[in-house]
Amino acid sequence: MLVDISRLLDAARADFEFCRETRYLNGTLSVTIGDDTTTLEFQDGKLADIGGSAGGRHVISVGGTTEQWGALLADRPKPFYQCLQSAAVRHGMTLSSTDETFAYLPALNRLTTLMRAMKNGRS
Repeated sequence: MLVDISRLLDAARADFEFCRETRYLNGTLSVTIGDDTTTLEFQDGKLADIGGSAGGRHVISVGGTTEQWGALLADRPKPFYQCLQSAAVRHGMTLSSTDETFAYLPALNRLTTLMRAMKNGRS
């Protein structure tokens, strides 16, 4: 695993910017890294459940191979691996195309930043 999911979620819950950007989110966000998928359930903007679903609808999904995530989370990412959107367009990572995906792109970018910091020993 590229990052410790429980540590990441603790960091996300404590991160003002991530919490601000998810403040109205209702539904599930799934993050797939290689063969591993983690599902995050949000209710009224709060991270309510991890793994599984608390009955919400699936609204956002992001994913890629372990190699793609490794490139995305590199300390100094190569061009078009700086964020999920460009990695999806140029490098084949997956990013759902729901309205919520685009409404919550700042939250996804912040989550990526937290993951990058954790993977590179800065948190």
